[in-house]
Amino acid sequence: MKTYPVSISTETHGLAGSLVLPEGAAAGSPVPGAVIIGGPGPLPLQRRAQDGTKNWPVVWAESLGAAGLACLCYDQRGSGESTGLYHAADWDDLYADAEAAADLLAVQPEVGWTAAVAWADGAGFALRLALEGKVDGLILLAAGALTAGTRYAAQVARLAASRGLSERVVQLRVRQWQAQIADVRRRVEAGEHIAETDVGGRRVVTNLRRFLALTEFDPGALAPHVTVPVLLLHGATDGVVPPEESEVLRDRLGGPVERQVYLEEGHFVYRSARAIADAAAWMRRRGAGVAGE
Repeated sequence: MKTYPVSISTETHGLAGSLVLPEGAAAGSPVPGAVIIGGPGPLPLQRRAQDGTKNWPVVWAESLGAAGLACLCYDQRGSGESTGLYHAADWDDLYADAEAAADLLAVQPEVGWTAAVAWADGAGFALRLALEGKVDGLILLAAGALTAGTRYAAQVARLAASRGLSERVVQLRVRQWQAQIADVRRRVEAGEHIAETDVGGRRVVTNLRRFLALTEFDPGALAPHVTVPVLLLHGATDGVVPPEESEVLRDRLGGPVERQVYLEEGHFVYRSARAIADAAAWMRRRGAGVAGE
């Protein structure tokens, strides 16, 4: 396989990425390809850590390339070799970057059928890419089906039950969380965009508009309109997004769905070699037009 540097330029920033093509991929014999997209979370997704260690997008890209598939991954704006300011980017700004990466993969002559790969909060961008016809399939890792508020309430309820606490305590915690979100909404409506806090001597910058959009996003409501094939991969011990959520998402999606749960994995299911192998096999089937249900 070969790895090529790619770039996407806009008026405000440039995205740097890598395109992996397997041996034999050509315009006359295109292969299925995946684009690994970053989400709207608090930290940008980049290809390598500061010490040069490969982050999971590169591991996946190289593994898919070795399996005879193409893959494109990129540093989100303001990280790695990409320019711009991550904290200044709203939800739609970061989605536009994901869309540009998907479009770049789709025009490669060596690539035919395409899928978006996303982890956790990035699944929202992937679902939107599918809705807008930008990709032919989705591979979603640790994907949820609930809004942040509904998930928080369920987590508090489980914790209270395990400790023998009353429903009154649950409702108090939920109201406190709702009050915090309402405060953020007021600040955004007043024109505040960025918030800075100090956590253990470290400066943490939060984009309030993006944070609010993330808390209000409802993947379950979007799911019935997504009709492309979807592969859901989840860790059985995921304590951030419980695996039951991807089961709910499976039942709500409007197209063919396969779901795999890995007993030995938690929230960082992208670390699983089995998950990568399952994703590669699914892409080969789907890219060849073979139904995998």
